[in-house]
Parts: sequence; C-alpha cells; structure tokens
Amino acid sequence: MTHCLARWASMASLSILATSAAWAAPISSSLSITASVSLDTATSATPIGGATQIGTLTKVSGGTTSTSSFSGVTLGSGSNPLAGALTEVNDGVGMRFTQAGTSSGDTTDPLWADFRVDLANSSATVTFVVSFRALISNLVSASGNDAFAYADVSIFDGANNEIVFSDHRVDTANAANNLLADSADSTFSITLAPGASGFFTGVQHQRGGLGAAGAYSSDLDTFLRIEGVTSRGGPTNDVPLPGTLPLVALALAALGTARRRQTGA
Repeated sequence: MTHCLARWASMASLSILATSAAWAAPISSSLSITASVSLDTATSATPIGGATQIGTLTKVSGGTTSTSSFSGVTLGSGSNPLAGALTEVNDGVGMRFTQAGTSSGDTTDPLWADFRVDLANSSATVTFVVSFRALISNLVSASGNDAFAYADVSIFDGANNEIVFSDHRVDTANAANNLLADSADSTFSITLAPGASGFFTGVQHQRGGLGAAGAYSSDLDTFLRIEGVTSRGGPTNDVPLPGTLPLVALALAALGTARRRQTGA
C-alpha cells in the first residue's frame, strides 16, 4: 500500500507539473515579443466598378483581442498599424481579406498588408526557443470567360527566406496561371541565445478582375500565434495554472507521507 501510494503521488505530481508547463500562459519577463500588422495604403488600390474589398486586422495581446476593419483602402475602425506586445501563449497577429466582383470591369488590384514580429532575449544565461503556428484559410474562385483572382501570404525569416506560404490563383482566360499551393497549418521556431534578438516578417496580398460576364472572389484569413516557449540553460519559467496549485500541493504532501512511512518501516 505504501509503495502504491508513493508511486501514485510521484506520478500525480509529475503529471500535474507537466500539464501546468504545457498550459502555462505567461512567457518569461526576460523574453520580449512585439508584433504589428498593417494595411499598406501606399501600395494598395481602391476597387473599380462594383467590386468589393474589405478586411480585418487582428491582434491578441495578453489574451485580449483588438481589431481594425477597412473597406477598399479606407480604415473604418481601430488603428493602422495594429501593434503591441505578445505576452502569453496563443497571443498573435492576423489579417483577413475578402474580395468579390460580379460585373464586367470590376477590379480589385491590388491589396497589400504586412506584419512583423520582433523578439529579444534579455537573459544572460537562458536560451529561449519560441514556437509559432501559422493558421491560414485561403479560398479563391473565378467563373466566366475572363475572370481572375489571386490571394497569397508569405512569411520570411530574418534572412528573408520564405518559411511559410499559401498561394492560390485562378484565371479563367489562362489555365497556365491557375495555381494551388497551400500551407494551411504550419509551425516554425526561433531560437534566441542569451542576449540575442531576432525577427520575422510577412506580407499578404490579393487582386482580382473581371473582363466579361462572370464572377470572382477570394477569402484569405491568416493568424500567426505563439504556440509555446521552452527554455534551457537556467531556471525554468513554467508557471502552474492557479487551479492546479492545490493538486500539486496535495500530490507532494502525499509523496512526503509515503516516504516517511517507508523510512519508519
């Protein structure tokens, strides 16, 4: 019985601590992560004819969501750029574009948005590995004799290497221009040695047009979030969730009782 109690207490404490580490929300104060997402009004164009072009910029900081919306290239609500510190797992930035045309001459050409994430490690001893997840939904369609729609997003590391992308293109007048190359759910990591910094950037783009009877549309939604943070070379930064603390204490107390019984036996 004593051995079973000791084994249960040990397994319970390890399981609870592992769960706490996996779900710990705050990141270390030694790790600074800032992000921005912006509509590029300088290189984007107002829709022509009856075409529509709308979008949303999103930032999640400290678990709180902020959004900005636009129509054409005019900001309707919020701020541009949308920027701030990412302080918890699942914080991130994103953007969504939608476009449509249903009459000859309708054109949305082009729309651009950018994002950037900067990271800095102020610790003198700890190396951080920050994992990010890119969630992308990209739907494009065109019909008729002369319609096209493009929607794409690319993420580049600090050396300007493309590490994540989604590129959909449909052109009814030129089948050679049709392309489906999607990366809907991708992860990548950035390692920061003590005192090091880094960054990555991204660009999102859409365009479409209709030269004859038909229609085109696209819906491109990207969200880039912190998936997790691990550390090595110093004290761990895992913080148990408040609800698990009593369970941890109970498991450790049971383990101590079991060991005392073993010693007294």
